[in-house]
Amino acid sequence: MRIKRFEAPDAATALAMVKAEMGEDAVILATKTIGASRGNIVKKGQETKVEVVAALDYDLDSLTDSEPKPAQTYSRPAATKPSPPVTPPPVAPPKPEEQYEPSTISIADSNKHSHLEAHDLRMRFAGMLKRQPGQETQSAAKPEKTSRPNQQEVSQWRDKLIDQLSISPLPETTNPDGPTIIALVGATGVGKTTTAAKLAAWFSLHQGLSVAMLSMDCYRIGATDQLRTYAKIMRLPCEIVLRKQDMDSAIARHTDKDVIIIDTAGKSPYDQQHIDELQDWFGHSRNIHPYLVLSATTKKEDLASTVAGYRPLTISGLILTKIDETRTYATLCQQVVASQLPVASICTGQRVPEDFMIASKIFLAKLFRHGWDAIIDERAIIAERDDWTAQPHRSAS
Repeated sequence: MRIKRFEAPDAATALAMVKAEMGEDAVILATKTIGASRGNIVKKGQETKVEVVAALDYDLDSLTDSEPKPAQTYSRPAATKPSPPVTPPPVAPPKPEEQYEPSTISIADSNKHSHLEAHDLRMRFAGMLKRQPGQETQSAAKPEKTSRPNQQEVSQWRDKLIDQLSISPLPETTNPDGPTIIALVGATGVGKTTTAAKLAAWFSLHQGLSVAMLSMDCYRIGATDQLRTYAKIMRLPCEIVLRKQDMDSAIARHTDKDVIIIDTAGKSPYDQQHIDELQDWFGHSRNIHPYLVLSATTKKEDLASTVAGYRPLTISGLILTKIDETRTYATLCQQVVASQLPVASICTGQRVPEDFMIASKIFLAKLFRHGWDAIIDERAIIAERDDWTAQPHRSAS
């Protein structure tokens, strides 16, 4: 076994010295900085060197063979042949201050050191997973099996919810003090504009009433054009209102109408400024009835947040849309009951005016109990009963 120390200004020079002196088979045992203070912290301006300990025919036990030999300054002698291995007699382990730091340059060349590290890692992981006798760790404990409710329990829970459903028709349209004003409010994308057109068609084509339409939706591109197109087809007046005084003037111009339908801009239910603005716009007249439009495709938490966000407007009722765009209705049923608001009407598709109906508890009960397929026949019956094209009506000019 041959062990030698080398000192150089930097690690690269020290390694070059090792290679020149001991050849390619030399193994780096340790490196450290000479001249550093306690804890290997180098003070500013302090001159340091790198000390490298290298060996040939590396044997881990031979590290305790003798005291470190004097350091050799840089020279480039010819390479010498390695001496035959010598097994040293057992001696006492060195004192802590005589031990060298682990090598950080070529420690991967030491297979034995790698094996020791791998063994240490295995022991540490084994200690983390080891159980104490007579004790169960939380991670190792088997999770308790939670029993799922059976079909009968689910049906009983659903029936209790359905029994609590509240149905309320749209407001009376025979108001001697002026037109009945219905404002559709709700989050973005729930179908307020299409629903406004369906309501206008219901009142004008089905019930033969005079209707005017107002749009407050100046945020969404094409929203006002969409409502104007519906109004033009039904030959109904339609105006755009951008300010509170514009709404007051528009309502005053249509006091001869039976119904005025207002389509509001869709915004986040967390936008308190929007809610406050609607309160200010609607507060001037007690004849305005805000109806909250809810989409059947909305998540449970978002439905609850929407109801809570718009509740300060004193909501008159709910209008359920996009019933045809989902096949799961338990969440909608649960949130409608939790809102304690009555359902006024239901939209079952995008067609105007066909996919619209006044709310019926029988219809909703069948939908919530048996799903979409169960109401296909019911829709056909309602469509035949409410054949709008066969109803006598008058349209406003």
